Amino acid sequence: MVDRHSPLARRGTTYAGVCEAARAVMALALASCGSGGCDSLSRVPAETSGSVAPPAPTTQPATEVATSPLSTQEAATEGPSGAAGEPSSPPAPKGLPPLTAPGALVELPVEGHAPAVLAVPLGATRPRPVVLATHGNFDRPEWQCQVWREIVGPEVFVLCPRGKARGDSPAPDDTRFTYANNQALEKEIRAGLDALRALYPEHVAEGPVVYTGFSLGAIMGVAIMGRDPAQFPRMILVEGGSEKLTAGAVSAFAKAGGQRVLFGCGQGGCVGSSNAAARLLEKAGVAARVVHGKGVGHSYDGAVATEVAGAFGWLVEGDARFAPSVAP
Repeated sequence: MVDRHSPLARRGTTYAGVCEAARAVMALALASCGSGGCDSLSRVPAETSGSVAPPAPTTQPATEVATSPLSTQEAATEGPSGAAGEPSSPPAPKGLPPLTAPGALVELPVEGHAPAVLAVPLGATRPRPVVLATHGNFDRPEWQCQVWREIVGPEVFVLCPRGKARGDSPAPDDTRFTYANNQALEKEIRAGLDALRALYPEHVAEGPVVYTGFSLGAIMGVAIMGRDPAQFPRMILVEGGSEKLTAGAVSAFAKAGGQRVLFGCGQGGCVGSSNAAARLLEKAGVAARVVHGKGVGHSYDGAVATEVAGAFGWLVEGDARFAPSVAP
């Protein structure tokens, strides 16, 4: 795993105004000039990604994650209307107060489980959909949330369940995680969704969740989907899970309202099994697509993430909750 931080990139813009006045009074000419300036500084989180193919030991977290999603930041006020003498524009429809948090990535306390990592759609003024991102074995939720926020954009909640710590992690300050089994993961997912909706009851859109899983998370996701396809009618399975999509599982998924499945691959073997699963899905009436980030191996970032990002609009097509940032 190439461990990366998410530093803030600062952009500064200076505005200066110059005014001149000249008056002739009798035979005396006077000229005056004044200038003033103002500085504006905005901070934009740099987009980074990580890899777990294979993970390399590291001594620092992959990204800075705020430990609390609560914030005392005040919402920005609207600017003035049109100039004097000009008709003002009709007021824009009032939405929710802009969503605030200490950062784009925060820790979300989850009852009965370790804290999840949450990518927050900062500034959102209307309900936003949720993408669930489950990691692989010997992985970390921070890495998943980083990559998936880059894939889906900053206007979507990305919930990344932590799972249980592995005893063979590289170092005390570099803990890696796994999921005990699909039943335990499903309980953690539901508890995490409850915590998210309790924290942001107005900003979380109602309706189903997009399930994404890498490796172990993808394999377990097929079992979870089989128990509750209505909650996860659209799925992204990266480097895993395709071999679990039997004819029976696909038929049940389709009958319960399954809509679309996107397979992301970095290895040739994944492409073959995913194409076979896609044919079963299409035959059952579920749209399916396979994308291949060539030459990156068992990974979810890099070329795989690029290919998945390119197909994400197809996955959420027809779901108005994702408009306008990612839906085509």
